[in-house]
Amino acid sequence: MITDDDRQTAAMVLAKCAANDPWFPHGGESTVLAWAEVFSEAGMSREDLLAGVARAYRMCEEGFRPLPASIVNHARAAYFDSLRDLTEDRRKVMDQANYVLQDMGFLPPVAHRWARRVALGRTPNVDLTEEQLAEFKQRMADREALEQTPVRRLNIASFARPVNEVLAEEGGTR
Repeated sequence: MITDDDRQTAAMVLAKCAANDPWFPHGGESTVLAWAEVFSEAGMSREDLLAGVARAYRMCEEGFRPLPASIVNHARAAYFDSLRDLTEDRRKVMDQANYVLQDMGFLPPVAHRWARRVALGRTPNVDLTEEQLAEFKQRMADREALEQTPVRRLNIASFARPVNEVLAEEGGTR
């Protein structure tokens, strides 16, 4: 089902296409509805679709004629490019947030989307309650504290000895 948000997204994408291409046709309400239907089925955010327009016009050669599916494809590529370009620290925090959310009972796809959106500097698609947010922050702080704990090397000789030594002390047989 096409929502008002889908229509607004389609109108914004079409406007951005027209801003990039002076020969882009100015479609009416039927064009907006057709593009909104494709965007609704794609399940991508408005930010991603607008980034897809920018990527499409940046990457495509002269004579590019965008269709909604090509914008969706470019939006997916731009999304994965931005994930790939995350710093190692941001990626690590994103992964930790993902694990914490799953530990809190969120389904993996929901946790992944939430953590990725936050890592990319976007508004999360799921609002946490105050209690959930407090629990999330505490769990993230606990994970950070664990990471800061120095690694202690274990001296295995202090509590275990090789079997050959034990057998030698016992006279070699049991």
